[in-house]
Amino acid sequence: MWLKVLKVISSVLAGSPLLMVLGSVIGETVATMPPVLFHNIPLLLDERHIPYEDVAFLTPEGLTLRGWFIPVAEPDAPAILYAPSTANDQRSGLSLVPTFHAAGYHVLLFSYRGHARSDGNRWGFTYGVAESRDVDAAVRFLYETRGIHRIGTIGHSVGAVSIILSAARNPRIGAVAAVAPFNNLEEVWMTNCPPIMPPFVSNLMLQMSERRKGFRREDVRPLQIVGRIAPRPLLLIHGTADRRIPVAQVRRLFAAAQAPKTLWLVEEATHASIRNRALDALAQDVVAFFDMALRAPVPRLPETQVFRLVADPVNARGWTFEATPDST
Repeated sequence: MWLKVLKVISSVLAGSPLLMVLGSVIGETVATMPPVLFHNIPLLLDERHIPYEDVAFLTPEGLTLRGWFIPVAEPDAPAILYAPSTANDQRSGLSLVPTFHAAGYHVLLFSYRGHARSDGNRWGFTYGVAESRDVDAAVRFLYETRGIHRIGTIGHSVGAVSIILSAARNPRIGAVAAVAPFNNLEEVWMTNCPPIMPPFVSNLMLQMSERRKGFRREDVRPLQIVGRIAPRPLLLIHGTADRRIPVAQVRRLFAAAQAPKTLWLVEEATHASIRNRALDALAQDVVAFFDMALRAPVPRLPETQVFRLVADPVNARGWTFEATPDST
């Protein structure tokens, strides 16, 4: 009897790593899949009487990406492109449109392959590899189809990584505002795996994701290529309470970047609130960055100064600058 019990226990223990990996793979797939429902009516734009167009353009692989183009009256005005974070589509950039549009910028919101109404595999999210090629396609659409030659990009999380990867190889991008980017896929993967998961299981899970989706982790290393963005201006924005991508990562990324560059740290902001709360509050300040980067003859950014942003209940936007040299 005891022998049978020991055999059952041994079987369960032997199968636990496999069950852990399979469960993690399923969890990763669900966590990175795009929203199921999509309504093609941007209510925020309708309510504010902001005109927009449904647009479509092709990726290098021949997939059709779709989104919204919000024009301004001046045809040769600069444009700002928004790149969504994981499990989000073009709607996630809507809250920024009124500020950018009022400041005289064309705006392009689009969905990655497999997201919303864009072509592609809904289960094929690649942490910035394919998504950065989608950014390439969006920039090509603005540059070649719309004739806009001053283009700024802004993205959150994987969107931030995607615009960094794209800008490193794409000189048509004139400025980059990256919100909560990570340094490399291995680092962010390990940081976000459950603490009880052994490292070899985490690595096996990443290998399975690479093989299933057809990408390589070596192609998602912003830390190695961020220096190629210069001499175009780079703005990094990060929350000091971000646990998914610790602030130490963005400090290393900032150190690896070349001037002109600047780093804004938002005190108490998490990975989610840096986008859902802080970025909307800082939209006017981001416009000022793009004005300096895309409209001024010579961009002037503080090379090594860190802008800390603190909560301010008196300020209408809820945040105020506290600009001091970084001493940490």
